[in-house]
Amino acid sequence: MKVLMWMGGNFDRRTPSEHLLVAIVQALYADGHTVHIIQKDTGGPLPKLPSELVELGVTTDCIPCQLASKGNFIARYLVELRYVWKCRRLIKKYRDYDAVFNQSSNVAGFMAFVVKHNMPKARLTYNVQDIFPENAAYIGSVKGIVYKIHSAEQRYAYRHADQIITISEDMKELLIEKGADSQKTDVVYNWSYTDNLYRYEDVYNEKIAKYLSTGKFNVVYAGNIGAMQNVDVVVETAKLMQDEEDVHFHIFGDGMYKERLQHEAEGLSNISFWPMQPSELAPSIYAMADVNVVPLATNIYRTALPSKTATCIACQKPIIFCIGNDSKFGRLMSSEPGFYVLGSCEADKLVDTIKELKNNRAITDNSILYKKAFSRTANSKHYAELIVGGRL
Repeated sequence: MKVLMWMGGNFDRRTPSEHLLVAIVQALYADGHTVHIIQKDTGGPLPKLPSELVELGVTTDCIPCQLASKGNFIARYLVELRYVWKCRRLIKKYRDYDAVFNQSSNVAGFMAFVVKHNMPKARLTYNVQDIFPENAAYIGSVKGIVYKIHSAEQRYAYRHADQIITISEDMKELLIEKGADSQKTDVVYNWSYTDNLYRYEDVYNEKIAKYLSTGKFNVVYAGNIGAMQNVDVVVETAKLMQDEEDVHFHIFGDGMYKERLQHEAEGLSNISFWPMQPSELAPSIYAMADVNVVPLATNIYRTALPSKTATCIACQKPIIFCIGNDSKFGRLMSSEPGFYVLGSCEADKLVDTIKELKNNRAITDNSILYKKAFSRTANSKHYAELIVGGRL
């Protein structure tokens, strides 16, 4: 089959989903299919296609597209609409393709309309990596009539997709509430960069070692610092643990809330802020930490699952998920050794859990879970089968 991958993003800049998309395309080619990609051209420093896809013979169309500030919702939405408008005629060129793959977009309904109007016979798969506008509504940035308009547009995409793939049971539950067909909605967890677990000695990195405090119990958060991540709980916990001289908190990353959190942490000697690191160093950061903290704002577990989750698990270090006690994903994680699930804002319980882990530094072995639920090979193959109409 011929598959059209109409990306909402681009390969010319690093993104959290790059390794996912590459693996999906590789799985499609392994099953005898071909892929053409439509993507944005943002003038980024990277090649239009990763070398792995060039070697397969993947082709691409790149649509010039400006960048908008992450904090400017209106500007970002208008950029997305212009991108869809520019693509509408191009889509007709591929009307003989058998399947279309779309990933999460704030304008997914418009993309679905363009596909169904110009490629009525093509099978449309919508991959929901985060659920808009519910994610924005939960943090209060979208409400009222604006929320209703965007929600209706997304529901159009749910109704007209032949297949929906999302990344957690919590997200599937919310999608069904919003009109997705339960029989056409599957959960496939995101994966890391390899099928193998990461060993400390293999990913040890001197650069990261310079950031982490020698002789301390290092508590690490790494990722975006925005409203949905609720990194505030890490700073609040550092405040509560000022007297624990052998515990140090590290926040790796950037985002619109970083400056505010740095201001709130002024005067604390037990917390450090570091720049966002290249994605290839993510395994080093997580494996060299004593414990990783994965926080989300209240209810965001229903709309998203942090992209770092699989890599954190593969590093075999304790993880504290501050995401909410009602999460189905959280209940799965809490059944595993070394994984703890707390409420989004429970800094006092985060203190207790860190103390427990510091006093009992047991080795975490989640290899069975990782191979069963987060396998790169198995999960990307599952994607390929769903995209072309098969089911496991």
